[in-house]
Amino acid sequence: MDSISFYFLLLIAIVAGWLMSRFMYPRNKIQDKSHNDLFEDYFVGLNYLLNDEPDEAIDTFINALEINSETIETHLALGALLRRRGKVDKAIKVHHALLARPELEQGFSGSARLQLAQDYISAGLLDRAERLLNEVLNENKNFKWEALRFLITIYQTEKEWEQAISSSSMMLANPTFKKDIELRAAAAHYCCEIAEQLLESNNDAGARASIKRAFTFDRRNIRASFLLAKIEQRRGKFKAAIKELVRILASNPDFIGQLLQPLSDCYEQLGSSAGFEKLLRDSLLDSVDVNVMLTLTELIQENSGSESALSFLKQQLSINPSMAGLLKLLGLQIGDADDKSDAGESLRAVQKLLKEMLQKSAEYQCNHCGFESRKFYWMCPSCKKWDRIKPMAQSALR
Repeated sequence: MDSISFYFLLLIAIVAGWLMSRFMYPRNKIQDKSHNDLFEDYFVGLNYLLNDEPDEAIDTFINALEINSETIETHLALGALLRRRGKVDKAIKVHHALLARPELEQGFSGSARLQLAQDYISAGLLDRAERLLNEVLNENKNFKWEALRFLITIYQTEKEWEQAISSSSMMLANPTFKKDIELRAAAAHYCCEIAEQLLESNNDAGARASIKRAFTFDRRNIRASFLLAKIEQRRGKFKAAIKELVRILASNPDFIGQLLQPLSDCYEQLGSSAGFEKLLRDSLLDSVDVNVMLTLTELIQENSGSESALSFLKQQLSINPSMAGLLKLLGLQIGDADDKSDAGESLRAVQKLLKEMLQKSAEYQCNHCGFESRKFYWMCPSCKKWDRIKPMAQSALR
């Protein structure tokens, strides 16, 4: 539906609301706008629509429509529409006007407060939104769960992780939300955020307790397992760390890019380069991954020399061609080329071009909103969803 059609339907709804209020409340004629005044505003608003000025049309309709029990929902819809169009100040004004009505029913009062809280969140007035939502939470049981969701959004934005966990726990105590996967995953991440803060202050015991708490929300949370492996690694228990990291890899092979460095460090500390190489070769058998291929190439080069690494990489690129692999191949060949030769200069020119292309290409993408990045995030910076950033599909163009 195009915007003009939408506004015409909205216009019809507004007029219908006025007609209902006029026939349902005939005794208020003295207080209401006159019949002629309303239709004058109606045609002014219609003119704005025809001239593609929807914001002015909405303002005219709001001014034309008296607030009563039959038109409140229309005002709520208009306020929400203004917010979505970025006119947050006008949306706040509409919802404030509704709440100023002393005869407003409790149900509509709850709806208006929730809408006003969303206005405040959109405007960045989080303290006001939080106060309003807590009022709804304490006074109106019918809107308790919606208020909690918005409060969780606020606490997440302000990084008030304990309050986010508390609000999430309240929701999960309700059988309706007990199996909400996204809610549980988010709560687990809030615990992980606290664990990371504790690790930064060298409080490993506190971090471990917070990780355990994360598992109560989501036993399969990758981040919690990753942090647990990090603690084991810090304590010098490298075999235990490897076991945890391999467990993550077995259930989440796409996560290999984040696991390679800690695995490499642990095997190095154990003096088991052969064990790391075997793990990488086994991983390639299950699924071809550019990161694994490149890491294994470097390991072969270190243990067996450039020729063996070059031979291995050529074989892998014939199976899974990629720009990153080609760049590594050029690096190996340039190492053997004469610095002043034409071949060497040509290879370096191609290498430089490939580096520039790779630096501009994204490695990760959110499977919810499509946000692309070269950096991995636990929470998408765009849509604020957890666990939605994934490695982009590998292809010959990457």
